Parts: sequence; C-alpha cells; structure tokens
Amino acid sequence: MIEQIVSLRRKGLSFRKIAMELNSTVGKVQYQWKKYVKEQEKNEQEEEKQITTKTEPKIPFVSEHFWTSVDLLTKKNGMEAWLTSENTALVFWRIPEGKWQLISTYYDIDPETCSLAVKINDITSIIYNGRNAHSYRLLPVENRQESIILQDLSPNRSFCFEIGVLDVYQSFLPILQSNPLHTPRISQNQVGAMEKEIQNWEKGDNPIPNWIEHVSTYSYYELEEQEDVKKK
Repeated sequence: MIEQIVSLRRKGLSFRKIAMELNSTVGKVQYQWKKYVKEQEKNEQEEEKQITTKTEPKIPFVSEHFWTSVDLLTKKNGMEAWLTSENTALVFWRIPEGKWQLISTYYDIDPETCSLAVKINDITSIIYNGRNAHSYRLLPVENRQESIILQDLSPNRSFCFEIGVLDVYQSFLPILQSNPLHTPRISQNQVGAMEKEIQNWEKGDNPIPNWIEHVSTYSYYELEEQEDVKKK
C-alpha cells in the first residue's frame, strides 16, 4: 500500500484523492505516509553517519565541521587557514563567481584556463597591508583547486595566505586572503622571545600587541587608490 501512496503523492495527488483511489480512508493514508517519511529520515541519518565514519580516517587532522565551513566561506572572507600540526597548515578557499566575473571583465583573464597560485606571506609582528611581508613564496595550484596542505612552515612565525592569478608575466594578482596563522615555538631558546613586546604592550607603549599576527582591513588596492587620489 505504501508504494502506491508514494507513487500517487509524487504525481501531486492529495491524501483525500489517494484515499478514494485506494478505496481507503484519509486517516489510514496519512498514517502510512507519516510512517514512510520517518523511515526515510532515519535511513538518511544512518547513511550520513556511515559516510562520516568512512571519511574521517582519510583526513584525521580536519575537524568534522570542515565541509560545513567550506560552504560558509562565501559569507566570510572566502579563504581560511587551519594549523594542523606544529609546522603544517591546511588552507582552503572558494572563489565566488562574482570575483571571477570581475577578473574576466577587467583583466581579460579566462577563469577556465588561467594559472592559479597560493602566496605564502610571512607577516610576523607586522600589520600586513598586502605588500610589506618579510618574505613570501608562490606555489602554483591546479585551476579551480580549492585546498592545499602546506608543510615545513617555520616555527614561531605568523603567516597569511592568498589565492590569486599568475599572468603571462608571472605577476601575482591576489583574489582572496586568509586569516592570519601563528606557528608554535618548538625549541627552548624561543622561550621568552616575546617578553619585551608583552611588557611594552602592558605599559601602553604599543597600542597593538606585536606577538599577535595582524592583517590590515584595507587591501593594497584601496591603498594604491588613495595614493593616486593624493597625487591628483
């Protein structure tokens, strides 16, 4: 009976019409339908648990909320970095279609064929404005790739990461920027390395703590634009 009810419901029939079609009552039809819906929900929950159990061993260092965070990226800054060990970071991103449209329109870059790269910026004890990193390196990634694992990061340093396009001259055009990340100290001689900075902050000499990594809220595009306005 339930197979017939499901089939008729998919055709858009009401419970009353289904009852007439099956020579039954509306109450019996509704009871069978509710029972079927509960069984389907239970089966879906069990399948999700099985999928989670199978997936976790493959990436044990990733939180169980990883995929949810990826879906929420477009509502945040679009790119995130997580420290997974003392010298390893998981960086993942999702470039909104609106960004691709702007790049395609203003820079004549084809999103399907362009070369992408991840930029690793060392921003230890500075306010990073997009171009004042102590050092940086570029790692090419596959087109439309959305994550990368970065290893051998230097200890006791602050980093932020950017995903961008490499043009024909190998110039880097950033699209998204991650949250800042600080790698832990791994040796005895690094103990107390920030003691002076802490004391200066406590005395009020430094308005911003130097032991915390900082990323400017203004992109260097905006800074360049302001400089152009001043020149004019």
